[in-house]
Amino acid sequence: MVGTASGPVRGFLDRGVPHWRGVPYARVERRFRPAVPVAPGGPIEATAWGPVSWQLPIQVSRGLYHLPLNGLVENEDCLNLNVWSPGPRPDGPLPVLVWFHGGSRVNGSASSWIDPWHFAARHGVVVVTANYRLGPWGCLYLGGHDPDFADSANLEALDQVMLLRWIGDNIAGFGGDPGNVTLFGVSSGGSDVATLLGTPAAHGLFHRAAIYSGNAEVPVSVEAAVRFTDEFLAAAGPLAKSPEDLARLPNVGLRYIHGKLLQQGVSVRYRPFVDGAVVPRPPLETIRAGGVADVPLLVSVTSDEAGIYVAMGDVVLDRVYNAVAAGETPADLDEKTRLLSKKCFWEPADRLLRAAHRSGGKVWLQRFCYAPTNSSFAADFPAMADRPVHGTDMASLFVDTEGGDGTETDRLVGAREQNALITLAREGRPPWPEWSPRTPVTQEITAPSAVVGRISFLFERWIWE
Repeated sequence: MVGTASGPVRGFLDRGVPHWRGVPYARVERRFRPAVPVAPGGPIEATAWGPVSWQLPIQVSRGLYHLPLNGLVENEDCLNLNVWSPGPRPDGPLPVLVWFHGGSRVNGSASSWIDPWHFAARHGVVVVTANYRLGPWGCLYLGGHDPDFADSANLEALDQVMLLRWIGDNIAGFGGDPGNVTLFGVSSGGSDVATLLGTPAAHGLFHRAAIYSGNAEVPVSVEAAVRFTDEFLAAAGPLAKSPEDLARLPNVGLRYIHGKLLQQGVSVRYRPFVDGAVVPRPPLETIRAGGVADVPLLVSVTSDEAGIYVAMGDVVLDRVYNAVAAGETPADLDEKTRLLSKKCFWEPADRLLRAAHRSGGKVWLQRFCYAPTNSSFAADFPAMADRPVHGTDMASLFVDTEGGDGTETDRLVGAREQNALITLAREGRPPWPEWSPRTPVTQEITAPSAVVGRISFLFERWIWE
């Protein structure tokens, strides 16, 4: 039992590690409105996963409405978190890791795809995962169509700020150090971490950051946010003509509108936007100006990021390629994926590193060059099982290195990748030299049979060739 601002919470032992599930950190009172603090109440039985945000498909071919929830419950009021902790230590509080899941801001949850138990059990840190609003519930801006909804800007980011405030106020009761909080996330979750680097309300609430296959260039302009809402309302047809109609619509109605957009071939991307307040300017500008120069930053990419587009099918691959590679000469499949990896992932990583370094920040670059046999990607797309595509590195980051998952090589690679994150959290730096434009050091995560621990000074060549 731990006392919190939400009330006393009673957890249980998860494979010997104290664990709490579904702890509310804020509350959604009204749709399309900022969350409010949780009023403390009686004891909370924190033994079951809490509600997750309503889930949406990324593309039509994956099914419009059938999404595997594995017993999870969807609810707009989904602001809850999970904690694993070894417990208070006599030698001082423990580093805290806070995970931001991927899923293109349309699906995923605090308990999907990963098992963070090993961070507490094997590495002796406190780890927190959380749910927050996704899709239109967290990212649809209505203030450009109705001034009464002006506070609907960047609700997902505001949910995440509420999460970090709750952690700062309460994590000491779980044995964690509120002065040593490391954010880490993959894909859209990694980009959420980067957006928080450009969100003043979050500054001071975290102290290190690790971004896996994400970037700081996701937020769009207010004009783009308004245009997307135009498209959303147009797809609603007779269901909704105004923001007020959308606020009253059943949740399945919002899911239906999302599906209509997909069927119409609209690029449905829920994003934060530069609203002048929550995200006052493009995050790269805030980072370059030194807004988070005191936050050590690890940026990680995979060596074949864009292979994920191949796995998603020719329609997706061609759409992304045509959008990104306008004016390029025709290319074969390998050339397309290399160009997309460069344009969509490697170059944004380079710009983020340069912005943070220019402000005086300390930055490190990691390139993941291994295809884990235990990744879900390998199971779902056997033809691409030997490629280190977008997201495959998570199988290594979350593998139990002392368990039986995967092969011995999988676990050895996992130990190397985990060591980088844990050393960042504990010491404020991964175990290799800093990156700079003059010496662009890249730590490569490879199989032990490859060049183990190789430090590459060829990042510029890797980016531009």
